[in-house]
Amino acid sequence: MQTTLLTIAVGVILALLAALVGPFFIDWGNYRSLFEQEAGRLTGLDVRVRGAIDARLLPSPRLQLHDIEIGQGGDALRARSLAIEFALSPLLRGEWRASDMRVVGPQIHLGVDKSGEVKAPTIALNIDPDALSIERLGIEDGTVLLSDAASGVQFQLDK
Repeated sequence: MQTTLLTIAVGVILALLAALVGPFFIDWGNYRSLFEQEAGRLTGLDVRVRGAIDARLLPSPRLQLHDIEIGQGGDALRARSLAIEFALSPLLRGEWRASDMRVVGPQIHLGVDKSGEVKAPTIALNIDPDALSIERLGIEDGTVLLSDAASGVQFQLDK
């Protein structure tokens, strides 16, 4: 009986150790298209990850994407990094619930063209509120560039 319990305890310890150390040995860049596809499905927009991808399982599931672009071409929203910490129990049920999300270095360009029409990124998100939710959202070191094509004036808002 004691040997069986000891074997089970060693098995649990080895499984936790594998979950803690294992993600460090996985090249998450090989799964880039999967991350982009799932993010695109959730947001309804074209999502590209140009930088490194980091993922951790313990103490809570966490995903960090570097150098991301959401949208098309000049209308894209860009950010240096996006870090998401997922709530564990909803994730086990197949639901995307972010307990904490941090966007670092977002850049957005808003402007008025020569005809007076506002030019802004297409951000008509087709998010199903039951498919994705965010508890806490932090935005750091953002930049908004405002421009007027008729006068050629540009104004940048930082931080």
